Amino acid sequence: MKRTLAYGLPLLALNLARAHQATTFSDDPTGTESGRLLLWVAVFAVVSVAIILGALLYGRRRARSGGDALDAVWFAVPVILVAVVGLLGVQSMVQLFSGTGRPAFGVQVTAHRYWWDFDYAGTPVRLSNELVLPAGVTVELRFTSTDAFHALSVPEVGLRASAIPGQNTRATVRFKKPGNYPGLCTEQCGLGAKQHRMRVLVLEPEVFDRFLTAAANFTPPAPATPELRRGAELFGSLCASCHTVRGTEAAGTTGPDLTLFGNRTTLGAASLPNTPVNLRTWIRAAPDLKPDVRMPAFAQLSDEDLDALVAYLESLRVDGFDFTTLPQP
Repeated sequence: MKRTLAYGLPLLALNLARAHQATTFSDDPTGTESGRLLLWVAVFAVVSVAIILGALLYGRRRARSGGDALDAVWFAVPVILVAVVGLLGVQSMVQLFSGTGRPAFGVQVTAHRYWWDFDYAGTPVRLSNELVLPAGVTVELRFTSTDAFHALSVPEVGLRASAIPGQNTRATVRFKKPGNYPGLCTEQCGLGAKQHRMRVLVLEPEVFDRFLTAAANFTPPAPATPELRRGAELFGSLCASCHTVRGTEAAGTTGPDLTLFGNRTTLGAASLPNTPVNLRTWIRAAPDLKPDVRMPAFAQLSDEDLDALVAYLESLRVDGFDFTTLPQP
């Protein structure tokens, strides 16, 4: 009995650790089959520990009273339970890391103070603060940070991963259904930590494929009106040193990529809904809206210049994709 306990308890602990790891970095964070299987692993582990300890105590009492007819039974029961837990653990690992669990593509996630950058592997597409993914498809996310420790959490689907300076961590995720999923940084990464947010916009697979193709081929159209031309000029003189708009001379990396800004549902790292009124307020007084933000205030802009800059930013979009209609989980 002591030998069984000595070998059984470490095995149970190992399976519990695997269950925790798999639920933290799971390719199926929506709580479907593999998540339920891992829950059963944990339940069986707890029950096994209780039965093994109970059997040990009962065996000692029988030994003191001189009875040994059921020794074989009390030896076999813990062994069977440990075997069941081990098989469940192996089955869950196979289910998680084979078949549909293989990532279809990868996204590099880079955390900044206080915004998120998403580079789609093998494409020129780079999005900021809003990660667009297909429903029902496994995607590998690779995390790093440029400054401090950050941790991305999407509570509705159980996703949580750390972004560490100088290191790369990974998580594979699969969102079951389309929707607009809010995410946030759970580290105390500075004064603006509470507004270090993001969104995961999950689309039907065919809609995602069309969006990714359109985003990869996007080039900003030539400004067609005097207002848009004025807005492009203002962007070049005030914003291009910090922000990128692919296909133009703007190539700054200090702030978020604004190539497809007009398709975003939020601004200021999901601090506000992306509306012309909110964008005007953000440009004029970003430090008042978000503590410790690196974007300066442009209070000196006239109303006409502000309208022109807002119109230009809203024109940076691929048509036919309205993400504001996505359901909330």
